[in-house]
Amino acid sequence: MTPSSGQAGIAEVLSPSQVRCFMDCQVRWWFKYRIKIPDQPTSKMALGRAIHAPLAQNFAQKIDTHEDLPSFGVVCLFREAWAMEREQVDFRDDEDPHELECCGEALVAKYMDQVAPRIEPAAVETRVEGEIAGVRLQGWVDLLDVHGCIIDIKTSARKPSGIDPEHRFQIATYAQLTPGASGEARLDTLVKTKTPNLVTQRFSVSAQDLLAVQRLYPLAQQAMRSENFMPNRLSLSCSRRNCSYWRRCERELGGEVPES
Repeated sequence: MTPSSGQAGIAEVLSPSQVRCFMDCQVRWWFKYRIKIPDQPTSKMALGRAIHAPLAQNFAQKIDTHEDLPSFGVVCLFREAWAMEREQVDFRDDEDPHELECCGEALVAKYMDQVAPRIEPAAVETRVEGEIAGVRLQGWVDLLDVHGCIIDIKTSARKPSGIDPEHRFQIATYAQLTPGASGEARLDTLVKTKTPNLVTQRFSVSAQDLLAVQRLYPLAQQAMRSENFMPNRLSLSCSRRNCSYWRRCERELGGEVPES
């Protein structure tokens, strides 16, 4: 489909997170990215950001000092970040902010003790942009080390069994847009179990990963510009717990969004 002049401004600049959202639920993408309804933070999102912020601060200063901050100091930075994040979250009855804070502290300390000392950062929180297959793209790279390896830090409620396609897609995008990227990547997952866990997975961007990036961005952009969207009630993230748009989705499209 050739977009009309009225469609040209829709999805003009994409990102891996936009395409991931669209593939998971087209209606959620519409609410979040097209008509820009604020996405009310969930406890999961808030904790992830609060963990990510102090780790990024540590690596940013490490570029100059070549030394990590003391673990206790980074945990204190987490507490400050969590205090700000929790103010924006409407916690569910079964969620305890203090328990989440303790979990976050343990995860940050674990990462600082076990992983951070082995990382030599070259760039932190780097905005990248460019064009792939005729589609303008932008994004943020968590961490690039001195060897050109892209390191992505995630939090999860369960231990990963492999590299999800969405992560391969994201890293393959960044590998093409990031100066100095080698095509090697690592996913560090902080697991929010009763006993905090840490899983490190290394992988290389393959020819199939690059092909997916080349093919999917134009297809996603074309589908976004069609403005004919369906909700994905079969998505694992389609629930009142995980989606802040569920009320509007039910009101406009009917049906019932599951509780969790």
